[in-house]
Amino acid sequence: MNIKENRTKLFELYAQFEDATRPHLADAVCKPGCADCCTTVGDVDATTLEGMVILGHVQTLPSSVQKDFHKKLKQNRKVKSELIYARCAFLLANNTCGIYAARPFSCRRLYSLKPCGETGPTVNRKVWELSEETVAAIHGLDSTGYSGHISFILQLLNDSVFRKTYLTGGFSPDDIRELARKHRIVINRFAGVPG
Repeated sequence: MNIKENRTKLFELYAQFEDATRPHLADAVCKPGCADCCTTVGDVDATTLEGMVILGHVQTLPSSVQKDFHKKLKQNRKVKSELIYARCAFLLANNTCGIYAARPFSCRRLYSLKPCGETGPTVNRKVWELSEETVAAIHGLDSTGYSGHISFILQLLNDSVFRKTYLTGGFSPDDIRELARKHRIVINRFAGVPG
Protein backbone atom coordinates (compact mmCIF):
# COMPACT_ATOMS: atom_id res chain seq x y z
CA MET A 1 0.00 0.00 0.00
CA ASN A 2 1.27 3.43 -0.87
CA ILE A 3 0.05 5.40 2.14
CA LYS A 4 1.24 8.74 0.74
CA GLU A 5 -0.62 8.23 -2.54
CA ASN A 6 -3.77 7.05 -0.78
CA ARG A 7 -3.59 10.00 1.62
CA THR A 8 -3.51 12.35 -1.37
CA LYS A 9 -6.52 10.60 -2.92
CA LEU A 10 -8.35 10.73 0.41
CA PHE A 11 -7.93 14.49 0.67
CA GLU A 12 -9.05 14.81 -2.96
CA LEU A 13 -12.28 13.01 -2.00
CA TYR A 14 -12.72 15.39 0.93
CA ALA A 15 -12.21 18.39 -1.39
CA GLN A 16 -14.62 17.04 -4.02
CA PHE A 17 -17.31 16.59 -1.38
CA GLU A 18 -16.70 20.07 0.00
CA ASP A 19 -16.86 21.64 -3.48
CA ALA A 20 -20.03 19.74 -4.44
CA THR A 21 -21.86 20.59 -1.22
CA ARG A 22 -20.71 24.18 -0.69
CA PRO A 23 -23.92 25.72 -2.17
CA HIS A 24 -26.10 23.55 0.07
CA LEU A 25 -24.14 24.41 3.22
CA ALA A 26 -24.31 28.19 2.95
CA ASP A 27 -27.02 28.28 5.62
CA ALA A 28 -25.38 25.83 8.05
CA VAL A 29 -25.39 27.03 11.65
CA CYS A 30 -22.26 25.11 12.68
CA LYS A 31 -19.41 27.14 14.12
CA PRO A 32 -16.34 26.64 16.35
CA GLY A 33 -17.46 25.64 19.83
CA CYS A 34 -20.62 23.86 18.68
CA ALA A 35 -19.80 20.25 19.51
CA ASP A 36 -23.05 18.29 19.50
CA CYS A 37 -21.71 16.14 16.64
CA CYS A 38 -18.60 15.37 18.75
CA THR A 39 -20.51 14.39 21.87
CA THR A 40 -24.12 13.25 21.57
CA VAL A 41 -25.31 13.42 17.97
CA GLY A 42 -22.91 11.61 15.70
CA ASP A 43 -20.57 8.67 15.68
CA VAL A 44 -16.94 9.68 15.38
CA ASP A 45 -15.93 6.94 12.97
CA ALA A 46 -12.81 6.60 10.85
CA THR A 47 -11.26 4.22 8.37
CA THR A 48 -7.82 2.75 8.92
CA LEU A 49 -6.48 5.09 6.21
CA GLU A 50 -7.94 8.07 8.06
CA GLY A 51 -6.48 6.65 11.26
CA MET A 52 -3.02 6.70 9.67
CA VAL A 53 -3.56 10.36 8.72
CA ILE A 54 -4.65 11.15 12.29
CA LEU A 55 -1.69 9.32 13.82
CA GLY A 56 0.68 11.20 11.51
CA HIS A 57 -0.90 14.49 12.54
CA VAL A 58 -0.79 13.68 16.25
CA GLN A 59 2.93 12.87 15.95
CA THR A 60 3.54 16.49 14.87
CA LEU A 61 2.06 17.83 18.11
CA PRO A 62 4.02 18.56 21.31
CA SER A 63 4.69 15.43 23.38
CA SER A 64 2.52 16.68 26.25
CA VAL A 65 -0.45 17.01 23.87
CA GLN A 66 0.25 13.55 22.42
CA LYS A 67 0.27 12.02 25.92
CA ASP A 68 -3.00 13.78 26.75
CA PHE A 69 -4.65 12.48 23.58
CA HIS A 70 -3.44 8.92 24.25
CA LYS A 71 -4.89 9.10 27.77
CA LYS A 72 -8.20 10.45 26.42
CA LEU A 73 -8.31 7.76 23.72
CA LYS A 74 -7.95 5.06 26.35
CA GLN A 75 -10.78 6.62 28.40
CA ASN A 76 -12.85 7.04 25.25
CA ARG A 77 -12.56 3.34 24.39
CA LYS A 78 -13.79 2.45 27.87
CA VAL A 79 -16.79 4.80 27.66
CA LYS A 80 -17.63 3.78 24.08
CA SER A 81 -17.58 0.12 25.15
CA GLU A 82 -20.34 0.87 27.65
CA LEU A 83 -22.39 3.63 26.02
CA ILE A 84 -23.67 4.54 22.56
CA TYR A 85 -22.13 8.01 22.58
CA ALA A 86 -18.77 9.11 23.87
CA ARG A 87 -17.26 12.58 23.77
CA CYS A 88 -14.56 12.54 21.09
CA ALA A 89 -11.11 12.09 22.59
CA PHE A 90 -9.81 14.89 20.35
CA LEU A 91 -12.38 17.46 21.49
CA LEU A 92 -10.60 20.19 23.43
CA ALA A 93 -11.91 21.91 26.57
CA ASN A 94 -13.18 24.86 24.50
CA ASN A 95 -15.20 22.44 22.31
CA THR A 96 -12.95 22.78 19.28
CA CYS A 97 -11.23 19.95 17.45
CA GLY A 98 -7.64 19.14 18.38
CA ILE A 99 -7.05 17.40 15.03
CA TYR A 100 -9.25 19.57 12.79
CA ALA A 101 -6.94 19.42 9.74
CA ALA A 102 -6.79 15.61 9.99
CA ARG A 103 -10.36 14.90 11.14
CA PRO A 104 -12.08 11.94 9.44
CA PHE A 105 -14.91 12.17 6.94
CA SER A 106 -17.51 11.26 9.57
CA CYS A 107 -16.76 14.68 11.06
CA ARG A 108 -16.39 16.50 7.76
CA ARG A 109 -19.81 15.38 6.56
CA LEU A 110 -21.72 16.55 9.63
CA TYR A 111 -23.43 19.92 9.67
CA SER A 112 -26.88 21.25 10.46
CA LEU A 113 -29.22 23.89 9.06
CA LYS A 114 -30.71 24.38 12.56
CA PRO A 115 -29.21 24.16 16.07
CA CYS A 116 -29.00 20.47 16.97
CA GLY A 117 -29.87 20.19 20.64
CA GLU A 118 -31.96 17.12 21.39
CA THR A 119 -33.37 16.84 17.87
CA GLY A 120 -30.06 16.24 16.14
CA PRO A 121 -28.89 17.83 12.90
CA THR A 122 -31.12 19.05 10.08
CA VAL A 123 -29.41 17.91 6.89
CA ASN A 124 -30.06 18.59 3.20
CA ARG A 125 -31.01 15.33 1.46
CA LYS A 126 -28.68 15.98 -1.50
CA VAL A 127 -25.74 16.55 0.85
CA TRP A 128 -26.55 13.32 2.69
CA GLU A 129 -26.64 11.38 -0.58
CA LEU A 130 -23.31 12.88 -1.67
CA SER A 131 -21.81 12.04 1.71
CA GLU A 132 -22.90 8.40 1.38
CA GLU A 133 -21.27 8.24 -2.06
CA THR A 134 -18.08 9.70 -0.57
CA VAL A 135 -18.10 7.13 2.24
CA ALA A 136 -18.31 4.36 -0.37
CA ALA A 137 -15.40 5.91 -2.30
CA ILE A 138 -13.30 6.15 0.88
CA HIS A 139 -14.04 2.50 1.68
CA GLY A 140 -12.99 1.57 -1.86
CA LEU A 141 -9.76 3.52 -1.49
CA ASP A 142 -9.06 1.73 1.81
CA SER A 143 -10.24 -1.68 0.62
CA THR A 144 -7.85 -3.71 2.80
CA GLY A 145 -8.77 -1.64 5.82
CA TYR A 146 -11.54 -1.30 8.35
CA SER A 147 -13.98 1.30 9.67
CA GLY A 148 -15.32 1.95 13.11
CA HIS A 149 -15.21 4.24 16.10
CA ILE A 150 -12.06 6.35 15.91
CA SER A 151 -10.63 5.14 19.24
CA PHE A 152 -10.83 1.47 18.23
CA ILE A 153 -9.38 2.11 14.76
CA LEU A 154 -6.43 3.91 16.37
CA GLN A 155 -6.08 1.03 18.84
CA LEU A 156 -5.79 -1.35 15.89
CA LEU A 157 -3.17 0.83 14.21
CA ASN A 158 -1.11 0.98 17.41
CA ASP A 159 -0.77 -2.83 17.26
CA SER A 160 2.53 -3.36 15.42
CA VAL A 161 1.48 -6.68 13.84
CA PHE A 162 -1.81 -5.29 12.54
CA ARG A 163 -0.15 -2.11 11.34
CA LYS A 164 2.51 -4.03 9.41
CA THR A 165 -0.12 -6.25 7.79
CA TYR A 166 -2.21 -3.21 6.86
CA LEU A 167 0.68 -1.13 5.51
CA THR A 168 1.94 -3.99 3.33
CA GLY A 169 -1.52 -4.41 1.78
CA GLY A 170 -2.27 -7.57 3.75
CA PHE A 171 -5.79 -8.48 4.73
CA SER A 172 -6.44 -10.73 7.70
CA PRO A 173 -9.84 -10.12 9.32
CA ASP A 174 -9.55 -13.27 11.43
CA ASP A 175 -6.75 -11.58 13.39
CA ILE A 176 -9.13 -8.91 14.68
CA ARG A 177 -12.39 -10.88 14.72
CA GLU A 178 -13.03 -10.51 18.48
CA LEU A 179 -12.24 -6.78 18.60
CA ALA A 180 -14.29 -6.22 15.44
CA ARG A 181 -17.30 -8.09 16.79
CA LYS A 182 -17.16 -6.44 20.17
CA HIS A 183 -16.76 -2.88 18.84
CA ARG A 184 -18.66 -3.01 15.52
CA ILE A 185 -15.62 -2.59 13.31
CA VAL A 186 -16.47 -3.34 9.69
CA ILE A 187 -14.37 -4.48 6.76
CA ASN A 188 -14.32 -1.64 4.23
CA ARG A 189 -14.52 -3.87 1.16
CA PHE A 190 -17.76 -5.38 2.48
CA ALA A 191 -19.29 -2.23 3.99
CA GLY A 192 -22.70 -1.56 2.54
CA VAL A 193 -22.84 -4.98 0.89
CA PRO A 194 -26.02 -6.84 1.87
CA GLY A 195 -25.27 -9.70 4.26
